Amino acid sequence: MITSQTELQDQRFKYLYLSSRLGTMRAAAEELELAVSSISRQIAKLESDLGIQLIQEGTHRISLTAAGQAAVDYYIERMGHHNQLLKKLEQLKEGYLNRTSIAVGEGLLSTQAIGELYEFFKANRQSHTELLIAPSHEVERMVAEDEADIGLVFSPTKTANINRLHSFDQPMRAIVHPGHRLAGRSILSLLDLAEEDIVLPPSEYRIRGIIDQLRNESSAYFQPYITSNSLKIMLDLTRNGIASTILSDFPVIDELCNGTLKAIPIDCHALNVTQVQIISRQSRKLSPLSRDLVHHLAMAINAQIRRIRNFSSRNSDNIFSIRKSALATTVD
Repeated sequence: MITSQTELQDQRFKYLYLSSRLGTMRAAAEELELAVSSISRQIAKLESDLGIQLIQEGTHRISLTAAGQAAVDYYIERMGHHNQLLKKLEQLKEGYLNRTSIAVGEGLLSTQAIGELYEFFKANRQSHTELLIAPSHEVERMVAEDEADIGLVFSPTKTANINRLHSFDQPMRAIVHPGHRLAGRSILSLLDLAEEDIVLPPSEYRIRGIIDQLRNESSAYFQPYITSNSLKIMLDLTRNGIASTILSDFPVIDELCNGTLKAIPIDCHALNVTQVQIISRQSRKLSPLSRDLVHHLAMAINAQIRRIRNFSSRNSDNIFSIRKSALATTVD
């Protein structure tokens, strides 16, 4: 059933094309199971609409005028583009089903956690997974703008277009060298940290934004001794006793477990309620592959948290603690 003027015009071009290809309007009518008069009438209407003759008169077989040939060429090209579009859409559909991408905030997945994803990669060898590493604020942008299907971020902003799939408690700690003068303390205040040489990321990073907000709201004023956008440099400086830093446990799990760094709780509510979250763009329909990745990612992070908890329970000096509520909760 023809439902629009555009479709009607397309049908008329089709009638002309088939009549030319098959040689007669009768042959075209038989191909389409229509009356010959219907084919003839629609081609005449097309000539009227275009204002030019399309078929040579007085010939037994269809013979196109130059305008008629141009019209048929147009129809063939148009159908070619249409078929290319359908093919492209099919390829995109296959891509939707067989590929996924995840953007991860720097330092939020330990080597062991990535290893926990082995079962996912093993079960999806025929699919493609893209793993991107970026600062958390950049991960949020990538998810919001569909550059990544899902994201793992630290303390995401409250944007309307982000859907929070899973949430994990990740309080921020003071990270110090084991020989640091504060390493034996069980808890620190912001005033304690204000007297220390601190290395922090630039202001656009979420950790720095939270700390800067505290600095504006409290009497404890501390300016970072060094600023670096490299987590590796921040940890190298801390491992060498040149500076201390403030991070969640995730980026330093290996160092905490092997004793090369210590994490000390900070007596500050805002630093104790921060979270790591798995996110997607709001209203985005995740593919089965992406949903499976979210499931395995949540399990990997829970394994990461259990590693912290198990280590903490084996160390009487309680280098760092973790709340029972830290294991993943579904937010949305």
